[in-house]
Parts: sequence; structure tokens; C-alpha cells
Amino acid sequence: MKKLLKGWNAFEMGLLSVGILSVFVSAIVFKSEIWTAITSLGGILGALLQAKGKISSQFVGIVEVILYSILSYQNHYYGEIIIYVFVVFPMYLYGVISWMTHKNHETDTVEVNQISKKEWFILSFASIVGFVTLYYMLEYFSASQLIISSLSMVTSLIATYLITRRSKYSFLFYMGNDIILILLWGIPILQGDFSLIPILIEPFILLINDSYGWKNWNENM
Repeated sequence: MKKLLKGWNAFEMGLLSVGILSVFVSAIVFKSEIWTAITSLGGILGALLQAKGKISSQFVGIVEVILYSILSYQNHYYGEIIIYVFVVFPMYLYGVISWMTHKNHETDTVEVNQISKKEWFILSFASIVGFVTLYYMLEYFSASQLIISSLSMVTSLIATYLITRRSKYSFLFYMGNDIILILLWGIPILQGDFSLIPILIEPFILLINDSYGWKNWNENM
């Protein structure tokens, strides 16, 4: 852990500390399951490492995908499970290879990549097709929150793809996904399931982090 946190500035350490404290306090107060808290912490740590461009973020991401899939299954978000297990997980495996083979050894961070116009066009078309496909797939499985869940998965997939391609624009899509996740997990909480509050804290912390990641990748990498 000491090596993992080496080189962190005051803002980064402060954001991580706030995230850890908020998740644990809310987990205790609202009697959440330990997996809910651990999933939130994994997401926060992985996102902070991504914002810093650290290779280790891809390994943390793999663990967080597994935990998030378990939590989604417990809450009947079947579309999330399918996408995270069969699409996001392989993307992170590719990300490990991509980031490790494009490492700036002087700064110990990943080298930023530029996405071509052709790739943006293909990604945009695939996203539209993906949204329609996911919507009807979720409808077939009688999943909760159809439209919001579909948007959540599409924005997450775009962001994950772009981060594995080492693009700074991934953080813009992560920010959009953070807002959608606040809605996705906020609805069952408003309906009375307060044990999910720790998982709702994560996208709030991530929204701040991803804004910082966008700034950091533009200015320092």
C-alpha cells in the first residue's frame, strides 16, 4: 500500500481519505454489507489511480469489476452483470497490456494516446447500436430502471474503452457515467433501501476525481 500511494499530493490523499471515511461511516450507520463498502472503496481507489495515470489502476479495476458484478446481481441489475463480466472485464485485461507497454518510465505513468476521427466515428456508431441492444436485452430480463441502466452501461463501456486506449476523453464519459450512477443507485435508496448509501457515495467522490483526472491528463501528461 505504501508503494501504491507513493507520490500522491495533498488533494489526492485528501480525496481518498474523505472517500474511505464517508464509505465506512455510512456503512456502519446504515448497516450495509461489507461487500458494499469494499466495492465502493475499490472503485474510488481505482479511479484515483487512473486520474494519476498509474498502471496499477488497471489491476485494481479488475478486482472492482468482480465486486461490482456481485453487488449488481444482488440488486437485480442483470444487464450490469452481463456487461461487466463479458465486456468490461476483458477490456481491463487489455488495458493492463496496453498501459504496461506504453509506460513513461521517467514519471511512472501511462503515455497519453490520441484517438483518430475514424475511431471516434466507429465508437459513436457502436454506442448507438449498443444502447438499443442493451435496452431490449434488459427488457427481456425484466431488469430494474431500463433507460437509466442502459445509459449507465453505454457510458461506462465508452469510458472504459477510452481509458484502455489511454485517451484523456475517457474522463468526460466517466463524469457522465458518475451522474447516471447517482440516479441508478439513488432510486432504490429513495425507495427505502438505505443500506446502499455507501455505493451511492462512490459516484459523488468519482465525479470530483474524474474532473481532476481530466485536468491532470491535460496539464501534466
